[in-house]
Amino acid sequence: RRPPAATPAAAKPAAPAKPAPTQASSLSRPYVQIGIFSVEKNAENTATAMRQAGMVPTVKKQSSSGKTFWRVLVGPAADKAELDALLTKIKGTGFSDAYAVKN
Repeated sequence: RRPPAATPAAAKPAAPAKPAPTQASSLSRPYVQIGIFSVEKNAENTATAMRQAGMVPTVKKQSSSGKTFWRVLVGPAADKAELDALLTKIKGTGFSDAYAVKN
């Protein structure tokens, strides 16, 4: 008997409306890399921590030299001020070695 919640539905259209990262940011490194993990569950736990801190993380599965790993990124930041704010927030959650990356 609950009325439909308007807030979650209103928040969803904002994500697809974002332009491509090359258009969304004037920065050469608009993403913040939080970490690289050899265990997928650890990457997922980190992504969950970022969501709880109000950020939108991406977990990217990649491989190099026959080894699979997962990268956790947040972004893209639209400008340097937003990138700096993301870095400050991420470092404040305990990931002091986070840094800006291209993608």
